[in-house]
This record gives sequence, C-alpha cells and structure tokens, in this order.
Amino acid sequence: MSVEPARAERPADQQPAGGLPADRQPAPRPAADARPGRPARASDEQYKAPMGMTVRVFIYLVAVHFIVFFFFAIFYLLGAQ
Repeated sequence: MSVEPARAERPADQQPAGGLPADRQPAPRPAADARPGRPARASDEQYKAPMGMTVRVFIYLVAVHFIVFFFFAIFYLLGAQ
C-alpha cells in the first residue's frame, strides 16, 4: 500500500495571483485574431443565442402582450356596462 506524500503549502505571500496554486491556475485565453473584419474575441459567439431563436422569442413576447391587452380591453369594455 503506497501513501501519496503531502504537498508542501506555500506561505500566503508566495501564492500566485488569484489565490490558486500554480498547478490549478486557469489556462490563458487565446490571443485575438489581428486580421481586420474579424471579431476581437471569437469565443463570445458561444454565448450568443441563435438569430432564429431571438426572433421567435421577440414574436412570442409581442403576441403574449397583444393577447393580454385584448383580454384587458374585453373586460374593461364589458365591465363598463
């Protein structure tokens, strides 16, 4: 049975920036493409919703507000009598 040796901890003043040990630091970001016409950070594309979904959500929101307005108008007009 082998026992893994304990790692020696660094003193607080020798910890790298971010508070993580050197072997646990996040990987550096890739450099931006310097060619003109390219986005500065291509990795932002993964956070954007597809255009079709954005349009669909906008249409759904407009339709729902229209239906709510329609019901409000009916109750308002019929309740006034």
